[in-house]
Amino acid sequence: MRDKELVLQLPEAVRDLWIAQQALAKHYRGWGLKFTLDGRLVGDIAEALALEYFDLKLPKKRTAGVDAVTNTGKTVQVKATGKENTGPAFTPGSGYADHLLFFRLNFEANTASIAYNGPEAPVRKLLPTSNWTSTKVIALAAIRSLAAAVTTAEALPTKLA
Repeated sequence: MRDKELVLQLPEAVRDLWIAQQALAKHYRGWGLKFTLDGRLVGDIAEALALEYFDLKLPKKRTAGVDAVTNTGKTVQVKATGKENTGPAFTPGSGYADHLLFFRLNFEANTASIAYNGPEAPVRKLLPTSNWTSTKVIALAAIRSLAAAVTTAEALPTKLA
């Protein structure tokens, strides 16, 4: 599909949040606390980006593994990381989506890269099929390899086009 990830500008409010986090971590650095921006906050930022830059809407009822829907009713899961060389993290569960958007947030540059925009099924094939009880992170190299195989027809179009 693309040789390079599409890079989006984050809102200035995200930069302000990152600057405050950096100041807090610096203030308490002697105790080894990092105050990282991760988990729910990063996921919510990615969902907001997905709604802003793609023609998506929130589902009428929230379902595990589905964060948005297209106008044609296809389900979309949104994943994100604020770590430089990390792929998406999945937890065990029954929620599956038709499509996956995976964002890599660069707080220092105040940007987000779309590392994967394609069907979720090929990504799910990289996860354990049984006895899976904890969070699994898929290697970024594997995600990039799968992203390179996504056709234009399989990718969700951005509002930027």
